[in-house]
Amino acid sequence: MSDEFMQEVDATIEEDDPEELLGVIIDVSLAAEDAMWAQICFARLAQHPNVDVRGNAMIGFAHLAKRLGDLDQEIVAPILEAGLHDEMEYVREQAEAALSELREELGWRAGS
Repeated sequence: MSDEFMQEVDATIEEDDPEELLGVIIDVSLAAEDAMWAQICFARLAQHPNVDVRGNAMIGFAHLAKRLGDLDQEIVAPILEAGLHDEMEYVREQAEAALSELREELGWRAGS
């Protein structure tokens, strides 16, 4: 993963086009090597006003964990737990799916 990739992703997040952001989530899930940077990207996108962007950012955490093998539970768990209470069902479902995968992949406990 190059600095150029990270700069392009950061610029796309700043541009704030929901359609582009959906692609960015996939790109980061598949290509990010810096787990902390990727988690910060998804943390930002998990707060986005667009429901699809929020929901996809939630499940993006699980894809990162599967590929990179670890995430910072202190950063990610509160975001996903907040997602469980989102007003939109899609976001709640994606947050629950991500938490379930993280429990399986990383041994996270429920509510932790």
